[in-house]
Amino acid sequence: MSDPSRAALLCLLAAAGCAGPTAAAVNVTVDTAADVRPFSELIFGVNYGDAARNAQIGYPLRRWGGNSTTRYNWQVDVHSTAADWYFENIPGASDRSQVPPLGNAADAFVSQVRSYGGQALLTIPTIGWTPRADSPQSHPYFAGFSVTKYGAQQSTDPWDPDAGNGVYPNGVEITGNDPHDTSSEVTPAFWMPWIAHLQASFGSAANGGVRFYALDNEVMLWNSTHRDVHPAPTTYDETWAKALAYGSAIKQQDPDAQVLGPVTWGYCDLFGSAADDCMEGSDRTAHGGLAFVAWYLQQVCANPLPGGARVVDYLDLHYYPQGSNVSMSDDDSSATAARRLRALKELYDPTWVSESWLADLGDTDDNHYDKPNLIPRARAWIDQYCPGTRLALTEYRWGNDDTASGAVAQAELFGIFAREGVDLATRWVAPAANTRVERAFQLFLDYDGAGARVQGSSVRALSGNVDQVGAYAFSGAGRTFVLLTNKTGVAQDVNLGFASAPGTQWTLYGFDANQPVHLIGSGTLGGATLGLTALPAMSASLLVVSGNEAIFTDGFD
Repeated sequence: MSDPSRAALLCLLAAAGCAGPTAAAVNVTVDTAADVRPFSELIFGVNYGDAARNAQIGYPLRRWGGNSTTRYNWQVDVHSTAADWYFENIPGASDRSQVPPLGNAADAFVSQVRSYGGQALLTIPTIGWTPRADSPQSHPYFAGFSVTKYGAQQSTDPWDPDAGNGVYPNGVEITGNDPHDTSSEVTPAFWMPWIAHLQASFGSAANGGVRFYALDNEVMLWNSTHRDVHPAPTTYDETWAKALAYGSAIKQQDPDAQVLGPVTWGYCDLFGSAADDCMEGSDRTAHGGLAFVAWYLQQVCANPLPGGARVVDYLDLHYYPQGSNVSMSDDDSSATAARRLRALKELYDPTWVSESWLADLGDTDDNHYDKPNLIPRARAWIDQYCPGTRLALTEYRWGNDDTASGAVAQAELFGIFAREGVDLATRWVAPAANTRVERAFQLFLDYDGAGARVQGSSVRALSGNVDQVGAYAFSGAGRTFVLLTNKTGVAQDVNLGFASAPGTQWTLYGFDANQPVHLIGSGTLGGATLGLTALPAMSASLLVVSGNEAIFTDGFD
């Protein structure tokens, strides 16, 4: 970097209050011709979120998923809260004069996403039960464990005292309840008219309608979350039988639809079924000793549909880091922040031992349980058992919305997804408006406030110290992008070297704990090196290099 440019950036940083103690410079190298991997904007997706704010941010993908979607009756717009809230059937729209009801929640969800050009991912229940069509539209709602019918329980709904939590006062779970108290049996045929309705309302998958359908949600937890209708642990065979039946029905109704499965809940069901109660057991032994996800992929490719199409197009996983206060927590202490950011290595580093109970699983066989290595592990299974399957991560979370380290982690997650080959991802849930984590999405989807976004291909970027500075690079739209995350509590200098000159002009955007995404500085690049001084503590910065930045202000070439 030339001295005038360096001085200009130093001045800008000092004016922003970023001057202060700095750590020793970290060297970062970028090679836009190496490790080139195109990535999809679908990695910037979310679950749910406020409709108006989602439109403002422009999330490319929104998922309708989670526990309540396992039992959703599209004909009457009623869902079951399951174990999350007293196993109750909760109504949506009140007008049931049409099927589905006018203004139903699913139609509204799809309409909201389409209004700003996004795509919807809907969950198709496969559990075989749906809320009864005669479910009340006001209190008292149908409940899975009626106090009147099953006796006193540990707790009840404050607004519906007959709705219990299904646990006796002595802590023993109630068994033998009647699923028909709340639900009716259904088959895959029940869902085909719903997809037909969605096609009629919004178009087919090939014509702008709903393109993505997930096969239920966290099926290996049905015996806990939905134990009022499915108390038995889910097995390998049941999961695949339902995938084949329901996936075939979806493809029959809309051949261009993309189906996601099996929608795991976390780490254990990568390797075994609920019947095995985590990793290993008789169910896995009966299926050749194969890890559950590997066996599932094997079935997908061994059982093509007529014409050769696959019943599942995306391997759909959920992953929440298990370290103390890492995932669902407001804790942003220095110790937790460091642990949260180190936990990113669980996604890609084959040598990293999880700093959580996963380490207790040990390293006793070829699965290396204590070393998650999630994305390369999943991609290796895909390559071995069903090549061409895409990879989705439809629930994940690295800290609550307003944690500074969670925001830095979120920015780095996008770099990891792009580099490691995740094809689709949706955070649980969309960050609240104007929170720090939302800034990470803005840095990628609208870094200049005028619609410019990161796009194209992930390319090689190497940091000399990944625990201090994360480095990720992308090439597209006539530009080179470099994401730099400062994971430390002090300002950080970075010496950036390119394998070849990437352009003539640079602009630096970023956010930190105190400032939203903003322009930090700009200058002229006179070669293949650049020195960036005093990147703020716990921050994410995006360097954009081009020949002429003004040509690409809309985010597209």
